[in-house]
Amino acid sequence: MLDENIINQYDGLIFDMDGTVIDTMPTHAKAWHMVGNHFGYPLNGQVMYELGGAPVRVIAIEMMKRAEMPLHFLEQVIKLKREIAWDLLPQEASLLPAANIVKRYYERKPLALGTGSHKAMTDMLVDRLALRDYFKAVVVAEDVVKHKPDPETFLLCAQKINVKPQNCLVFEDADFGVQAALSGGMDVFDVRINRLFKA
Repeated sequence: MLDENIINQYDGLIFDMDGTVIDTMPTHAKAWHMVGNHFGYPLNGQVMYELGGAPVRVIAIEMMKRAEMPLHFLEQVIKLKREIAWDLLPQEASLLPAANIVKRYYERKPLALGTGSHKAMTDMLVDRLALRDYFKAVVVAEDVVKHKPDPETFLLCAQKINVKPQNCLVFEDADFGVQAALSGGMDVFDVRINRLFKA
């Protein structure tokens, strides 16, 4: 993970949730596969990784298009995906190494969570894994108009923790999230490749 001397250069830290702080991505992929089986269409979980950070609706539409599944099923698909993930995640979700940074910098720097997940799912996960108290601010899908790769999620995080964007460091695991941070003027650490990108 990132050297502490580098982290100490920033006034605020912002974390993506799924795949960065909490290991949820394999479970989400499984849920999409189960939804596809239910409807009889091959929904490809890889799309979720390609569009990591995007809200569920965007991911669902792209998966359905690739599977040649009629879009009139969209609302049913989203509803079933959320229900399956809701059932699976409490048993399967676990903390990732970035969670150690969250805990280490609690009360040393203001911390925010910026996720494309909807509020109910985010609340369930952060409470289940006892993370809520660490974050001064949590920004979810319903809080923004434009989702990642737009910087709105992270800019709102910075605003809520009262730190200028250029003084924030974002931790991310998805291309959309990395783009969002950089376009918001923030440095970003990609946990997939342990690499820091400067805005």
